[in-house]
Amino acid sequence: MLLFAPLLALQLLASAASAAPADPFAFFQPSVIVSADDRRALDRGEPIARVLPGKDLEVAVLAAVPVDIGGDRLVAWMRQIAEMKQSKYVLAIKRFSNPPSVDDLATLSLEDSELDDLRQCHPQRCGMKLSSSEMLDLQRAARAADADWKNAMQQAFRQIVLARVEAYLATGAVAPYDDKAHVVHPAERFDALLDHTVFLERHAPEFVAYLRGYPHAILPDVESFLYWSKERLAGKPIVSVTHVSILRSRRPGFPDALVAGKEIFSTHYVNASLGLTSLVCGPHGGSNYLVYINRSEVDTLGGMFGGIVRFFMQRRLRAEAGAVLDGLRHRLESGPP
Repeated sequence: MLLFAPLLALQLLASAASAAPADPFAFFQPSVIVSADDRRALDRGEPIARVLPGKDLEVAVLAAVPVDIGGDRLVAWMRQIAEMKQSKYVLAIKRFSNPPSVDDLATLSLEDSELDDLRQCHPQRCGMKLSSSEMLDLQRAARAADADWKNAMQQAFRQIVLARVEAYLATGAVAPYDDKAHVVHPAERFDALLDHTVFLERHAPEFVAYLRGYPHAILPDVESFLYWSKERLAGKPIVSVTHVSILRSRRPGFPDALVAGKEIFSTHYVNASLGLTSLVCGPHGGSNYLVYINRSEVDTLGGMFGGIVRFFMQRRLRAEAGAVLDGLRHRLESGPP
């Protein structure tokens, strides 16, 4: 009987290992680790939020919360993006039609202070992230309209946003930002963010290739759309355009729903941004988890005071990200949009 004891012990260990719940957050490894303290907080029903390491001008954040929903509910809300993103920070928002038209931008407007700044705008010295040709187009429209220059610039700005959307959908092109001394190419900066999101390249390389190569790279299982929003950040309204891509998968260890938000335009602060919203299935039929990871390149993190700006930005992210995700949990659990 003793001869069989080691074999029996091995069999029991193997059985216990197979019965043990898999780590629901393994998809985010090795670059993002949900710690034991994080898991205990989530088990208590609390949201978690913490800052992730970022390189150079990057800032990154992780937030997660347990949810009583599945991937279908998350996707349904994502499709109704204007309802999903409602908050005190969102001043206006709309999903683009297919194909997009200027009518989609009818409720988009710049602040009077921004219009005044644009009249004085020059390449390498401008208060808004635009290309040199876009700056000239806006000023040309203002001069031609004379006394009605504000309305003319609003209309010209909507045409600029539409042109950027159409170019992106047709070729993937994203115009540069010429507002500062060094020209910024958002597509290159976005690729760098993808490079630093190591877990996505490791576990979903085909999704990374799709995000890099859109619209030339094709991934049949992806559903996508674009939307614009006007949101208040640090006291300043920011107009942005985001490409949303939704991927569903039944692969073991893969999120039930994985949603990427790729920013393709921003009027202030942000050179590029990648937001990932995931619905992760919990073990043995327990609570699922809503996980949000954002990695952005922010131009104010450079220069003499960049370290101070980073400190306050990260402190605010830690303080607010969990509460924002908790509010989203209640919205998702309230029912279909």
